[in-house]
Amino acid sequence: MTKRKWAVLLILTLLLTTSGCTPDTAYSGTLNVVEASQVGTVYTDNPEVIVIDARGEEAYAKGHLKGAIDLAPSELVDEKSMLIDQVLFEKVVGAKGISSEKTIYIYDDNDGVNSSRILWSFRVYGHENIMVVNGGASALVKAGLEITKEKPSLEAAVYTVKEANPSLMASYDEMKLQVEQPSDTVKIVDVRSIAEYQAGYIKGAILYPHTKNLYSDGSFMSSRDIKLFYQDLGLKKEDTILLYCKSSFRATQTFVLLEEAGFTNVKVYDGAWLEWSSKTDVTVPAEEKAPITQQDGS
Repeated sequence: MTKRKWAVLLILTLLLTTSGCTPDTAYSGTLNVVEASQVGTVYTDNPEVIVIDARGEEAYAKGHLKGAIDLAPSELVDEKSMLIDQVLFEKVVGAKGISSEKTIYIYDDNDGVNSSRILWSFRVYGHENIMVVNGGASALVKAGLEITKEKPSLEAAVYTVKEANPSLMASYDEMKLQVEQPSDTVKIVDVRSIAEYQAGYIKGAILYPHTKNLYSDGSFMSSRDIKLFYQDLGLKKEDTILLYCKSSFRATQTFVLLEEAGFTNVKVYDGAWLEWSSKTDVTVPAEEKAPITQQDGS
């Protein structure tokens, strides 16, 4: 064999080897996650699609995806950082020009946290056609989509919510019951940082920070990897999984990805640590041994 043929063979071997080590981060035809490239092919000049920039007013003003509207998750919570009621939700969302029939894509620059909080809020009130952009704003830029400072002119719309879906929300009483009468088929997962967890946590909670749901490039872990890591924590797909963080913004990112991975009974404790720490003494001192996972999620 000639040196040229040997060189070609070596290159092909290296390509095959390295491609086998590259994580498959693409989400296509999924429940909660959409790729930036798909957004580019679907939303342009499509009146049935709304793109939400969830980064906040300041970032939005500096430049956003052409046609995107500004809606921060803080606009959908009350003074206790909990989801606003149905009447106010309809008012806020309708004023943005969003109707109940629209397909919604959401992006941010915060590991999908802002977008996931908005998705969960809409889902609670019955909106199904809504997805988070994998990789957020940077992924849209990398996909070559047009960025502008121009605001779209959308007329106010009538948005009608459905009754809040209790299967997506965990109450204080439900959390307290699991603490006082633990069930093997119910798991509490704390998605805060290790430092927050060590300062106090809900008894029995498993720590798995939301940042572990990401690859090093900031994209969401694949459904396969999410499933494997959480199964290693002892979670089964059919378990009732109760998620919380300080104010249950970060918890919604984990909610999005666990549902994506096929976990069928996932709830967000909207009251979160803010409510729990103010209403109960049932916490575990930092000096006690806590069930902190050593997995690095990579």
